Amino acid sequence: MTERTKNLHLPQLKLAHKGILIVVVPLAVQTGVYFVLKHQLEASEAQAKQAEVRREIVSRVNELFLNGFNAFQAMVSFGVYGGKESGSKRDAYILMVNSQIDELALRLERDAHEPATAESLRKSGGGFVHAFQAWKLKLDRENQGLSLFTNIEANEKFKNSAINFMRKLQEIGLAQQAKLAPEDSTQQSFRTDLKRNLDLAMAISSLAAITVGLFFLRGTVTNLAILKTNAKRFAKKEMLIAPINASDEIGELDRVFHEMANALTAAQVKEHEMLDQLQAGKDRLDRVIENIPLAVVVTDEKGVIQSFNATAEKTFLHKCDDIHGKPLTILFSETSKVSDANKNADTAKEADASEFLNKLIAAKTESSTQMEAISADREVIPAEVSVARFDSPEGVRYLATIKDISERFRLEQLKRDFYAMVSHDIRTPLSSINGILQLVQRGRYGDIPDEVDDKLSTAEKNVDKILELVGKLLEIEKLESGNLELSRTEVKLSDLIAQSLESTSQFAEAHKVELESSKTDLQVNADSLYIGNVLTNLISNAIKLSPEKTKVKIEAKDLGAMAEVSIIDQGPGVPLRMQSQIFEKYQQANTKRDRAKGFGLGLAICKSIIELHGGTIGVESSPDIAGSRFWFRLPKA
Repeated sequence: MTERTKNLHLPQLKLAHKGILIVVVPLAVQTGVYFVLKHQLEASEAQAKQAEVRREIVSRVNELFLNGFNAFQAMVSFGVYGGKESGSKRDAYILMVNSQIDELALRLERDAHEPATAESLRKSGGGFVHAFQAWKLKLDRENQGLSLFTNIEANEKFKNSAINFMRKLQEIGLAQQAKLAPEDSTQQSFRTDLKRNLDLAMAISSLAAITVGLFFLRGTVTNLAILKTNAKRFAKKEMLIAPINASDEIGELDRVFHEMANALTAAQVKEHEMLDQLQAGKDRLDRVIENIPLAVVVTDEKGVIQSFNATAEKTFLHKCDDIHGKPLTILFSETSKVSDANKNADTAKEADASEFLNKLIAAKTESSTQMEAISADREVIPAEVSVARFDSPEGVRYLATIKDISERFRLEQLKRDFYAMVSHDIRTPLSSINGILQLVQRGRYGDIPDEVDDKLSTAEKNVDKILELVGKLLEIEKLESGNLELSRTEVKLSDLIAQSLESTSQFAEAHKVELESSKTDLQVNADSLYIGNVLTNLISNAIKLSPEKTKVKIEAKDLGAMAEVSIIDQGPGVPLRMQSQIFEKYQQANTKRDRAKGFGLGLAICKSIIELHGGTIGVESSPDIAGSRFWFRLPKA
């Protein structure tokens, strides 16, 4: 760069302005050249189009000449041999000739702008076709030779028309060929001029572009080099060159780049801090999973084990490194792995890991799936299995939590043993004791003092209470084990209510409580014995808790698909906090008040019976209003 160039001060233009000038100057030159060349191209295109028309006319003349000869040949063949095929061929050729005459005449008139030639062609061609159709060629069957003297006048006419037609075609073809020669020469001259003009235009345009580019791009390349260097420095985390002192877009871009670099540096610092926090969180999560008191197994989509926590190692006696990459099915017994359809088959096939995983996913419910797991030493472990899907950097993963429920099975067995003991070892002796107490009270074993009689009455009541408790416990066990068999029929609610009122009437009189029921025609599909027990239990509870000289009302209501029965009392009600628990075992609204009146099992039994019927049961009670409304709903018959 010379001293003169350095001292030359150019206006501070934006890159957009420089770009416009760089484009406009060459574009102005190119525009002028474009219009000159366009004019020449249009003239050349017109000449080329005309030449194409003439070549097309010559081609059609040749084709028409050939088809005329073929028509004559087909006529001769028909005259010599006869037959439908030869006749059809003759007719087809003459139709083709007639059509091509019309097309050629139209081409001459419309594209070649020669209406006189077209009219002359139609005239000579029409004469040829007419004479052709009138000409008859017959075979002399007696001499087996061709007679050319039949219908001499028509034959002569055909010959003359054919000669005229062929000469006309020759004349048209030669005329078009003659016109093609100068047009081809003109095209060659045009191509030469066009090539020269294009070279000249390219030279002028290039010179203008280079001149304007060198003039206006002074400093731009240097600034771009600085920007590129800064980008490389930033990638290597080196110090950046100071911002460019320029007011164009490159200067603005460099300033923005410096701001972005500073922001990215700050973001990288924050990112490292976040990554450290995430890693710390991951480490904590890994420690939690590792120490969670459940066997945790992570598998891929195909059911192949990816990780195994410490509890799983203790439960299944497999080492994490040894179990990695093995199918999930290795942890479960054969009965857990086969499909439901093959569980009872003699030769059940083992399901693969993917099918087994899909089975666990499909069986996902609110509670876990119970299965038989199996340890490395082939010990069967009762287990609850639940599966959850999650996304990881390696793809979709499934987390299976396996809970060893051996202790629960042992407790359930203890409960069954307890119920069996209650049934056989407690109820039977108590029944015997109760019978003996009754016999003693009736004087079977002699007179007894009044003081002893009172104590015997107390003992009998206590035995009856224990027997009642035993009966309720056994009924609860039967409901929980699913061994209760219902005998459903269509039952009138009015009949069930009437029977329950009859069985509780004396109890109500003793408590000075009035029973009242509404009429109903509703019918339900239910076991009359058990639903009657539910009604009797709810009415008895209402009587026990009702003040003297009050009413207990029994009402039935149609709720569409369900029938609702309500037992309404005016007692102390059920606290709000107890309304969701009162139907559980051993739960009472007021423990101190109600303990002497029951065991907290009656409502639990009622709930189980109603739910076995496909119904629901509940209570409504408000602290502002005395009493409560116990209700249950059953499907209508």
